[in-house]
Amino acid sequence: MPSISIPVLVLWGDEDSFTPVDGPVGKYFSSLPSQLSNVKLIVLEQVGHCPDDDRPDLVHEKLLPKLVG
Repeated sequence: MPSISIPVLVLWGDEDSFTPVDGPVGKYFSSLPSQLSNVKLIVLEQVGHCPDDDRPDLVHEKLLPKLVG
């Protein structure tokens, strides 16, 4: 991740049981915004491992402004 210079938006479900946000991978990605200015993490409430399947409306709400704006 440190070699990526383009903006990165990470959407993570707070109910992800496969890769929980408090697990090793989740902790790594949670730490990135404080280390890399191009990374933004948004934890989505009441969302599991596949945010775009679980809550497509919420994913679109967070993702579309980044694509359009």
